[in-house]
Amino acid sequence: MVQQPVNHARLQGDELYEGVTDWLHSVDEFISEGVAKSIIDVEDRAKKSCFKGLCPNLISRYKLSKQAAKAAEAAASLVGKGNFSNVSYRPAPKRAEHMQAKDFEAFDSRMKVLQDVVEALKDDKLKIIGVYGMGGVGKTTLVKQVAKQNPDPQKIQDKLASDLGMKFDLNDSIHHRASRLRERLKQEKRVLIILDNIWTKLELDAVGIPSGDVDEKGREDDQRRWTIILTSRSRDLLHDDMKSQKNFSIEILADKEALQLFEKIVGDSTKTSAFQPITNEIVKRCGALPVAVSTDALNQLRNSNSREIHGMDANVYTSIELSYKFLESDEAKSLFLLCGLYGQGHSLEVPSLLRNGMGLGLFKNVYTLEAARNRVDTLIDILKSSCLLLDGDAEDEAKMHDIIHAIAVSIASEKLMFNIPNVADLKEEIERTIEKEPTAISLPLNKRKASELPERLECPKLKLLLLFTKFRSSLIIPDLFFEGMKQLKVLHFTNARIPSLPSSLGCLFNVQTLCLDGCVLNEIAIIGQLKKLDILSFRDSNIEQLPLEIGQLTRLRLLDLSNCWNLEVIAPNVISKLSRLEELYMDNSFSQWDKVEGGSNASLTELKGLSKLTTLEIDVPDAEILPQDLVFVELQRYRICIGDKLGQRHVKSETSRLMILKRLGKVSILLENYGTKMLMKRTEDLCLRELKGVQNVVHELDDGEGFPQEFNDQVPKTYQEMCFFPWLESLSLMFLTNLETICYSQLREDQSFSNLRIIKVAFCGKLKHLFSFSVAKNLLRLHKVEVEDCREMKMIIGKC
Repeated sequence: MVQQPVNHARLQGDELYEGVTDWLHSVDEFISEGVAKSIIDVEDRAKKSCFKGLCPNLISRYKLSKQAAKAAEAAASLVGKGNFSNVSYRPAPKRAEHMQAKDFEAFDSRMKVLQDVVEALKDDKLKIIGVYGMGGVGKTTLVKQVAKQNPDPQKIQDKLASDLGMKFDLNDSIHHRASRLRERLKQEKRVLIILDNIWTKLELDAVGIPSGDVDEKGREDDQRRWTIILTSRSRDLLHDDMKSQKNFSIEILADKEALQLFEKIVGDSTKTSAFQPITNEIVKRCGALPVAVSTDALNQLRNSNSREIHGMDANVYTSIELSYKFLESDEAKSLFLLCGLYGQGHSLEVPSLLRNGMGLGLFKNVYTLEAARNRVDTLIDILKSSCLLLDGDAEDEAKMHDIIHAIAVSIASEKLMFNIPNVADLKEEIERTIEKEPTAISLPLNKRKASELPERLECPKLKLLLLFTKFRSSLIIPDLFFEGMKQLKVLHFTNARIPSLPSSLGCLFNVQTLCLDGCVLNEIAIIGQLKKLDILSFRDSNIEQLPLEIGQLTRLRLLDLSNCWNLEVIAPNVISKLSRLEELYMDNSFSQWDKVEGGSNASLTELKGLSKLTTLEIDVPDAEILPQDLVFVELQRYRICIGDKLGQRHVKSETSRLMILKRLGKVSILLENYGTKMLMKRTEDLCLRELKGVQNVVHELDDGEGFPQEFNDQVPKTYQEMCFFPWLESLSLMFLTNLETICYSQLREDQSFSNLRIIKVAFCGKLKHLFSFSVAKNLLRLHKVEVEDCREMKMIIGKC
């Protein structure tokens, strides 16, 4: 009765209770080595008669009866103890060897993340750990080094119950199952739960996973601990919804690692000279995305006759497409598709996305450019969080992985938004695209194809047209080219040499964004006919004159003349008529401001009428021409250079409020002007250069109310005489050949540099120390010090 359920339990892989095991051992001893065996031996001897079999052996029989009585008593005791209601239990698995990832590659980029995750598991303070990255980058493969889990709530419960040796009744509700799981998990001292590839918020308590190590009285219990690892494509889902305390990003493979993975999949034949071109092509095509390298390599690359990549594996496409579909924001989806219209490898400049997005009306309930900028920043963060965009090389840029871009182009085409590739027969490709009645067209043109535009682009539903050329290729636009696209809202040309704008441009009554960035232009007066224009950009173009006709664009909210080095004439009263301007960019551009109104050029007085201005970037060659009553109360961001015609060339700043004072003989004149004084008080980054006639920078600029947050670049020797900088956050000293120290005993050491975070010193040949010991005590926020080519430097901190 005991042995049968024991045999069944062993077949199921269950563990026997310790009492059952001990009882079975006692029974075995009783049968094979104990009293029973001795009785059988004695009985054999007792059967042998005395006196040649004439009489029974009474002595032996007596001994046998005594032993039999004892054996019967022992057997009865064993039978009584063997009344078990249950003989076995199902144990939780000790290891999960079957879950090990066989395809995990020990690349440096992956091992670092793996080690970081393992290290995080040792931290008892971390309950939830996140791992995120774009689809196919290797999140699942990495976490399979620990375990694997399905994120479906009921399947999670089933798997947890199985691993914990629990069985649910068929009629148990999810809530009841969750309650049982919570109680069961609290019995464990150490539990690791991995939920792989979650797309939406998962209520852990509802599943039955406790949200913290807390006992029934609300007290933390150090003896119980469980850790949860989540993987997702969304950083925000992990951090905001799942409240992960530490997140690890898995990036794409390094080029060398991608090549190693490819060679492992395809074999050593890829190293031969015959295969090398296609090997390089495939690795580049897959963009160092592991899933793409793996699937494309196997399906496309083993064919030795293949010289082309015919397409992307369906699994790769579906994987990335899911990230797009799971975007909750329609605006984020639209911005993603807009990014796909830019050429592959093209940097995604935030200002360009903002301007084109505004022209298309992508942003709902946005009524100012400032609000639109905030919205675009938020949407880009969403796309980065979902691993659909990457950080760019500059602050105002983003990137799109080549694989992601290819999929964005494909999805956009389903929405009738076409990125026309560079093909042999461009006209034929354009004709095929026109037949589909597109709403957006992106057309990258090289030198050879720049002259292949059709006479008339008949696209009545077209809302956006982007044309990109390189090296300012000549672009002949036929005179009737725009007649068939009267619904166009965004027209964006980049780096084109346009001999003349066609007369049909005046037919674009609905265009709201016109960008002619980097273009070589001649006559531009026709632009004045575009009465609905909100955004006009000539950034990096060669225009020499801003004609009177631009003053007719009274709806204009943004005018960008940045880096228009040849611009020398702005007709008077043109800027003043643009009363709705919110953003005006003229840095590294026009500086021929007239001193008085009514002259041959525009004057700074015209800026006084721009009451809605929130962004201003200008160069003012002479501080004396600044109007006294020029006050910019609403400015949120500005870059203003005073004192030099060369303007802001080569000045980089990550702050939104920058002032540059360059080659000024007397800086105190700025404080005599109320408007500039107020701007200086709000400035985050103040750059002083070549102030050769200045005796004491601080004494002339500081009126006792403190100084800007940042103070950098090439200041004169008198910089050493400054008093104190309680708000200074960043300090940069460069090429100060006579500077020996930046601190003296008269500094108020209780406040000096107390907010300093960053200090950079370079090419200061006589500088021996940065700070005194007493000042160093106040550097509680300092986290970065850079020293380059300071040959006399003895100590970073020492006695000054």
